[in-house]
Formats: sequence, C-alpha cells, structure tokens
Amino acid sequence: MTRPTLVVVPIYGDLESLLRCIDGLLEHLDTGVHRVLLLNDCGPDADTIERAVLERVAGHDGFRYERNERNLGFVGTCNRAVLELDPGAEDEAVLLLNSDAVPTAGFLDAMLEVLDEDRTGVVTARSDNATIASIPYRLTNRGAARTEARTREVWAEIAPLLPRSQVMPVAMGFCFLTRRSLVTEHGLFDEAFAPGYGEENDYCLRIAAHGWLAKIANRALVLHAGGKSFSGNRNALRAAHQRELERRYPFLPDAVAAYQRHGTTATERFADVLVPAGPAARLSVDLRYVDDAAAWVRQVDLAFGDGFAVEARLPAGTSAPDAWTVTTGDPDPDDLVTVTIMVDPSPAELVLANRRALHWVIARTDTPSTPWSSRVHRTGGDVLAALVGRFAEVTGFDELESAREGVENSLMAPVDGIAAALGERRAAMLPFDLVAADGAAAGTADEVARLRRELDDLRASRSFRTGQAIAKVAARLPGRR
Repeated sequence: MTRPTLVVVPIYGDLESLLRCIDGLLEHLDTGVHRVLLLNDCGPDADTIERAVLERVAGHDGFRYERNERNLGFVGTCNRAVLELDPGAEDEAVLLLNSDAVPTAGFLDAMLEVLDEDRTGVVTARSDNATIASIPYRLTNRGAARTEARTREVWAEIAPLLPRSQVMPVAMGFCFLTRRSLVTEHGLFDEAFAPGYGEENDYCLRIAAHGWLAKIANRALVLHAGGKSFSGNRNALRAAHQRELERRYPFLPDAVAAYQRHGTTATERFADVLVPAGPAARLSVDLRYVDDAAAWVRQVDLAFGDGFAVEARLPAGTSAPDAWTVTTGDPDPDDLVTVTIMVDPSPAELVLANRRALHWVIARTDTPSTPWSSRVHRTGGDVLAALVGRFAEVTGFDELESAREGVENSLMAPVDGIAAALGERRAAMLPFDLVAADGAAAGTADEVARLRRELDDLRASRSFRTGQAIAKVAARLPGRR
C-alpha cells in the first residue's frame, strides 16, 4: 500500500516557477492518497501570488492554501507547515518541495519505494540542477549548461541502468522526502540555519547518528530552476551555514568527496558521454613521455584527427596540427572525454583514465622484454596494463588506425552494453583508485602537519617576537595608518 504523503510547498516570490510546480503536482500527484499544503511566506507580490494560486487550485481536492502572518523564511515556513498546520499521522511521509521544482510522472511513487527500504530516513530525486544529484553531473562540453531537455534525455536513457537507490552522505533540499515519525522524534529543521541553506544537511546528519540513511531515488526525476525563490545574500549565507555544518560534522567535506569519487556508479559518472550530444567526441592523448613525440603526433592525427576533437599534452617544442588543442599540466580527473590514448601508461595514468575516459586505447612501444630503464616498467605500469587490457583497445604505433575502428564499434554499441563494461572496469580499478586517493590524502595531511610545525617554530623564535614588537611600536608613530 502506498504511504500517504503530505507535500509542503513553501512560497516566496517567483510566480511563474510556482505555477509550473503546481501544474506538475496537479498532473502527477494522486490526491486521492496524498495532499498538498501551499504556504505563502509573505514574500514579493504575496497578494498577487495568493490570487493566482487560489485560482489555479480551485476545484481540485487535496490542495490546501495557507499564509504566514509574517515572513518566516524557508526553515520557519517548513517547520510551521509540518509541526503546526498539518501534524498528520505517524505512518505517513512528508515531502518538502521547493516552489521552483517541477515534478515529473511517477516521481513520488519512485521516492516512496526507496523510503520504504530498510533504515531509509530521507530520499531525494534526480534533477537537472541539484549538485551531486544532477543528471548529467559531469559534462564533456565544459561550457555547456544542463538544460531540462538534456536532463530528460539522459535520465530516460540511463535511469533503467542504475540501481533503484544509492546511499548518499546527505539528501538535496529541493525535493526532500522523510518519515513523519522521524520528525516527531528528532524535530525538523534547526532554526540555526534560518532562513535557509544547510538545514536539510543538518537534518540528515542528525538522524544518521541514530542509524538512518539518506538516499537518492534514481527512478524519480524532479526538475529544479534553483535559487529563484530566495532573497538576500545567498553566497554569504551559504558560506556561513557551511562553516556551521563543518563545525558540527567535521567529516562532511570528506564524506561528500568520497561519495563523488567512489559512491557513484560508473554509469552515472559517464552519463553525458554515454548519451552523446553536440560537437565531435573529445579524445585526449599525453605524449610528453614518449620518444619521437612528433612521429606520434603524425600517427595519432592520421588515425583520429578526422572526426575527433583532439586534446594533447606534448613536450616543449613539439608542434601539433592546427585543429588540435594543446594543453599543459595534468588534466582534471572530473573533466570527461570520450576516448583517451595512453602510451605505455603508468598506474597513475590508468587510474586517471578510469575516472576520466569512456574508452581507452593503450599503445605499446617497448619490446615484450621490457628493460628496467623503461619508466613504465619501473612503475609497474606494464603489469597493470596487462591486467586491465581487456577494457581497452591495445595497439602498437603502426596499428592506431585499426584501433580507431575498434573505438568506433564500441561507440556504436547499445548503451546498456557499454554501461555494463564500464561497471566491470570500475570494479577492477576501484582498489587502485582507493589506494591512490588514500595516498593523496595522506600526502596532503603530511604537508599540512609540516607547515603547522614550521609556523609554530617561527612563532616561537626570537626574531618573530622581535618583529612583532617592532610592528607594534611602528604602528604608534605619528603619521602612520
């Protein structure tokens, strides 16, 4: 039996988005089971909005409209709605839905299925604008925007390939489903986060201390304009509330980073590449460590220059075709490409490729008896490449054109087949990825500790104290500011 749900929509300005939200609820919510509370928080044009809302829901059962006597902010409005205006029954659910959110077909049923999973306390939906809940989240076209149409296209293709739910560190507040019994036991939003931002994270982490999980419902899609129904200095407020969250829950930044690194599936990570759109597929190649880089440039351009947007890292002084983009430094592991060509890759390069590239081409230059003078042999890259070779087109210098054919065949394969292969590759590479992440974190911690020791030594030194004394005296000299 479907759990009855109270849907609370706090209202503050932005009538256009609000009416889209209401229309979505009218179309996709079964008000024979669920009910909606629309609560006007006396924002801009409150009277105009009131008239429009009452007109839009007139004659529709299951919709209730109320108005605050004064502006309470998002936190205060949600608390008043759930705790005072509609206390409800203990076995029901409560959905807090931003007024700039647009529900789609089946959204609440999919979310309620996840809420009924064991020890699930909060559920959020997929969206086009919900940070780590966005589909697609990482983009191949770095200047592109996530449009509603693109999100609908990608989500429709990959949602059936994702698990029904995943555990997250926290849920997203734009579409926030919880159990009424948890609100009764633990309260709803802490007024310390008024008027808004961070309150949903605090709620998730408070109930997590009692064994309740936050999850995402991958089969639920709720679009979200974002930020249109909030006034004031958002950035300053968000920063202040983030500091308070991290004071209460120091582990939160690391938890979110860990979720982004290994809590998501390979399918969602590469969603924007699995459902291609726009310009030519991006191909990345690093030729900084090869002998005769110019010859490799010619061979790669011959095999892949037509039909791919080639981005290369080259030794100083090596020229490239005009159509290529030549970059410096190490790539961002979250900047996705369709294909990467790795020449005698090291383990670190394979770990990076696993996070960054949909398809791999591993090119070999050495003889089967690799000498210890070889960089790839010294790092163990040849051993690891042999282990993961089944996930790549393995080729030699003179065989790149045939590798191009293999890549194109892979690109034309059904999405579910590519996603399954990605899952296998992720499982094989995950131990190496985790070790690399742990080593990087340890290195950062060691560096921070070293700098702190140096700072403490400096503060304890006589020269530092002398400098401070001089500065204090100098500050009192006439004419100084």
